[in-house]
Amino acid sequence: MEYGCYVCNKIIKTGEKFTFTKEGPVHMDCFVATERKKVPEGKAEYLRNLSMILDYELTMLVSLLSLKSEDKETSELIRRRINAIEKQAGETTGLIYNL
Repeated sequence: MEYGCYVCNKIIKTGEKFTFTKEGPVHMDCFVATERKKVPEGKAEYLRNLSMILDYELTMLVSLLSLKSEDKETSELIRRRINAIEKQAGETTGLIYNL
């Protein structure tokens, strides 16, 4: 599936870190840069920490998405981990979005 970033209007390529907000799909870097302009100065450090957490989550997600296994049990484990990290990244995105 192909998505376009609502900030820079470029196609999000396979392997790029991105997330979803109410506006749609967005590159992680575009999202953080946009939010950085809006966040009050007193919340800048919180935003920085949340941004690092989101980066770690999306890095792990990209890595897991590249894993393939013929073993059904392993494939199911990978799928469950992907779902869990997608949920975590969504929660982190929401925290950033609502600053």
